[in-house]
Amino acid sequence: MKFLSHLIYTLSKLWMFGVFLTSLLFFGPVFYLLIKLKKFKTTLKAEKLWGKITLPLMGLFVEVIDEHNFPEPPYIICPNHGSYLDILTMFNTIPHYFIFMGKAELKNWFLIRQFFISGMNIMVDRNSKMGSARAFIQARKAIRRNESIVIFPEATIPNTVPLMKDFKDGAFVMAIKEQIPIVPITILDNYNRLRTGAFFKERGSFGKSRSIIHPAINTKGLSENDLVNLHQQVFDTIQQPFLNLNNEN
Repeated sequence: MKFLSHLIYTLSKLWMFGVFLTSLLFFGPVFYLLIKLKKFKTTLKAEKLWGKITLPLMGLFVEVIDEHNFPEPPYIICPNHGSYLDILTMFNTIPHYFIFMGKAELKNWFLIRQFFISGMNIMVDRNSKMGSARAFIQARKAIRRNESIVIFPEATIPNTVPLMKDFKDGAFVMAIKEQIPIVPITILDNYNRLRTGAFFKERGSFGKSRSIIHPAINTKGLSENDLVNLHQQVFDTIQQPFLNLNNEN
């Protein structure tokens, strides 16, 4: 039975990767052309279409719970990060125009390099004060253009999923400085759909990919003195659905 389970998980993963790479053969040149032309809003529309077509073919069915909780832009989106699928599911989750803020190491990933070095999204070099300051300035300009920003506050996929890693402060500092709301999102299933780690050991499975949109947290009137409380409030909000699942089981 154990061998059969591993075989099913492996075949599921192979199918997911096969569909993903095949879809990129069709959509990749479109993305590249639009990015080169600096048509970033059209690029995002194409990415959303890509997600709507590709995820079901991969065997993943996105369900957005409480979508009405999205406020008017701009806002900061803070999801947990449990799988490589999280970025793709964001295209099917967020209704407004948005950009990603990610670690500078992403420029070394061939498949997503162009999305960051083009200026469409924002790279953060956490090892450089100048790099961090530059990213903050870019983010402020984006917010002034009424663009929302997705920041995974864990900054990486932790080895403890679904338990979350401690959050970095960047998203909360930005939200307070700009006085814009934070939208916490719990991505509930992706860590089970495609786990990171050894290809033949970690599981892959088809099914729902639920994103819970929590009520926006207002930062109007908050200052840096409120940073710790805001940080904890967002962490607890995202974590609660996982605790509820554990209690049900």
